[in-house]
Amino acid sequence: MMLDFDPAVVAFSSQPFWLLWHDRSTGPSRRRRLTMPRGRPSPLLSQLPRRVAPFPGEILSSYLRRLAHANCLDPEALRGHIAGRYRQQSVPADRLAIAAGVPAATLEHALADLDGGKVWIFRLGQIPIHPMTSGPACGLCAFARGATEPVWCRKHPEQVICLRHRRWIGTGAATAQPCLDGQPDILQAHKQHLRLVRRFGREQVMIGFAFADHICRQWHAQRQHDEGFRRRMRIFHGPDWEVPAADPTIAAAAYPQVVALARLLISPYWGSLAVSFYHIEHSLFAQEMQNTVAPGYQWPQPRFSKDPLHRWIIGGNRKSAFDFLPP
Repeated sequence: MMLDFDPAVVAFSSQPFWLLWHDRSTGPSRRRRLTMPRGRPSPLLSQLPRRVAPFPGEILSSYLRRLAHANCLDPEALRGHIAGRYRQQSVPADRLAIAAGVPAATLEHALADLDGGKVWIFRLGQIPIHPMTSGPACGLCAFARGATEPVWCRKHPEQVICLRHRRWIGTGAATAQPCLDGQPDILQAHKQHLRLVRRFGREQVMIGFAFADHICRQWHAQRQHDEGFRRRMRIFHGPDWEVPAADPTIAAAAYPQVVALARLLISPYWGSLAVSFYHIEHSLFAQEMQNTVAPGYQWPQPRFSKDPLHRWIIGGNRKSAFDFLPP
């Protein structure tokens, strides 16, 4: 057995004798199962013929799918082959690096969930909050990096537009990525969204945007305060537009109003004016609402109004939504 690891031994005798040893017992297994020592890659794992570069922020399932298709393999079979006995856990970076022909450090830097981390959500009332989302990357950016099929990435909530190519990559972009060349309102709203993140922090803006989106959806369902939304939909589809509820242009057309309302919900200044006891401060809030969010909006609303913004502010939702966040 000591000859198994002697470098002077060559030819047939250089093969480890324990690989050829049979179990002579009468048990159910005629041959002992060969297992690799812990921490060592399988000798059957080798580099695939075609390399695939990972996209920045790409999720593991997307990268494995592209790697498998580039080499004419089934993605699930490839994942099982790379993971080996770690199949129920995250794919080890060192084993993936061997198969992909890409340095492990590059994979760890590029892939968002190589450590097995999952996207999580929490709820404030009936509204889900997504700190991170998984969605498609800009198709033109992916193509420029050599990708020939859709790339899915881990994204922050404000990453809904590719400013380089002016494409919508937010809600609904898995089916299409509308061009925004004729929609300057949407592009300006995205720049304002990024400014809000820098000023108030990602957590504050994330919650404010989720509540603003919920309120705007209720307005549009009731055909209220939706003039700008319908104007942008006509630019996308023409005067007689009719699209499915999941169409990406619906989220894109509503985006400027959602960002404008989120700005008022987040700001302590505008929030204090809305709940003030003074008529002049109510007038200032109403004027800002009319100028930036909903022309013709009246504030304060009647006491028992069913307006979603009125119910959100008067019901004390702003305090419960933002006060739990760290300073």
